[in-house]
Amino acid sequence: MRHHLIDRYSHMNSIIHNLDPRAKLVGILALLFSIVLLKDLKACLFALIVSISLLLMTKIPLKFVLEQLKYGSIFILAISITMFVFGHEPFRVLLRAFSALILIFVAFSTSRFDVSIKALNRLGFPSKLTQILMFTYRYIFVLAEEYEKLSTSLKLKNFEWKSSRRTFEIVGKIIATLFIRSYERAENVYKAMVLRGYTGNPYVIADFKIRGRDLIFIATTLYLAVALHLCSLWRFQI
Repeated sequence: MRHHLIDRYSHMNSIIHNLDPRAKLVGILALLFSIVLLKDLKACLFALIVSISLLLMTKIPLKFVLEQLKYGSIFILAISITMFVFGHEPFRVLLRAFSALILIFVAFSTSRFDVSIKALNRLGFPSKLTQILMFTYRYIFVLAEEYEKLSTSLKLKNFEWKSSRRTFEIVGKIIATLFIRSYERAENVYKAMVLRGYTGNPYVIADFKIRGRDLIFIATTLYLAVALHLCSLWRFQI
């Protein structure tokens, strides 16, 4: 099974890739929080332009970007259409959501996922939360492989998906089997980690060092975060 790992292109050489993971997360998170609080439509549009500019600076292939963002984009579009049907103005929400989605992708696609998790841990995020993120990302693909094996087995037995009682019974059994296998795997992983002396802190061989370019990136993103809201206030005064 081929996994569409978000950090597949983390080895590339670009301005964003070469930043310290902690500086990258601080800058992008500051910009992210600023964007989600915007209310002015023009400011939201400018925020989307900033997000796309950061994405282009990563030099990650556009095809891979679209593959990663398509499911989140579908969800955002569905929410926006629902808001429009019920008489709300969805455009600001649409622009903010797309900007946030792109920024999250930039933050986690330009460094190995385990390194990003370690950076979050160094920045003071709760250890339990970072571990949950790390294990969820790792084992969601394992469960996907288990589901694919079960699906292949059903195909070999000439099973057809229909709206019938038998189909619902089989789907229920598949879900139960996945839960059982995931529980058994979790037990085995826990025992293996205890035997290897896991203390509860993610260990990654990564050299974190703040350089001048990292400080420039943080200062630039903070400036943009403030400028977006100043732009909104300036328009309001006019």
